[in-house]
Amino acid sequence: MIARTVHREGEPMPGLLARRGRGAQPRAARGAATIRYHGAVPDATGWAILLAGALLGSTLGGVAGFGAGIVLLPLVVQVLGARAAAPVLTVAMFLGNLARLWWSRAELDLRVAACFLLGAVPATAAGATLYAAATGDWVRWVIGGFLLAAVPLRRLLLAGGQPVRLRHVPLVGAAIGALSAVVVTVGPVLTPFFLAYGLRRGAFIATEAACALGMHLTRSVVFARYALLTWETAAVGTVLGATMFVGAWLGRQLLERMSERVFVAVVEGLLVLMGLQLLVAAR
Repeated sequence: MIARTVHREGEPMPGLLARRGRGAQPRAARGAATIRYHGAVPDATGWAILLAGALLGSTLGGVAGFGAGIVLLPLVVQVLGARAAAPVLTVAMFLGNLARLWWSRAELDLRVAACFLLGAVPATAAGATLYAAATGDWVRWVIGGFLLAAVPLRRLLLAGGQPVRLRHVPLVGAAIGALSAVVVTVGPVLTPFFLAYGLRRGAFIATEAACALGMHLTRSVVFARYALLTWETAAVGTVLGATMFVGAWLGRQLLERMSERVFVAVVEGLLVLMGLQLLVAAR
């Protein structure tokens, strides 16, 4: 794991931006249910890996609406550990999706986004609460399994040709919201539903980004409640998210120039490789 551990057993985790006194508790943990959480801050090599992944992933996400989290998720797990993955990615992906929404804001489908979040917000909150009590090994298995399952599931949904109506969207939101609480990046699973509804290109990118923003914000509240969203995780996520603004702009420029077939093939290959890597590492 490429990281510099900053937590000592029996002491509070020191802040990335400012150190607290011995015996102090994080502000978010005072009066709240807390869990033992070993945070880590990347070293120079870890930062280079994460920043490169954030730029590459956000560029892919700017082209097809998903891919940023797929690229960044296993890198965060390897550099910071499975327990830090969801809190760090929640902040990074919030900013990354905000960038994608901004560049395609004129094509946002507000009705679809509102219906999706109607089901996604409560499900995300419930799932994030369960995540707060999960063990690192369990989280790693779920993340690896999700990445592998996303490839056949996406193809199965697309091949079925089942139309998605507006009344179905809240149910889709509930299922995706619960899943996103653990794996954070659910773009590959969400994509076929929105495509089946009829969203394309800019409309798909903007609407998917708006839905993701709602789920990321919900997770942030829950993680802060359980002291998972600390100064360390928030700072790392913010730096990665700022990098993703640049990648989202690059992706928008490439949107008209890249073959969708080639892109999807690359993303699916990454899904399989990264999923297998996480499952092997969890053994």
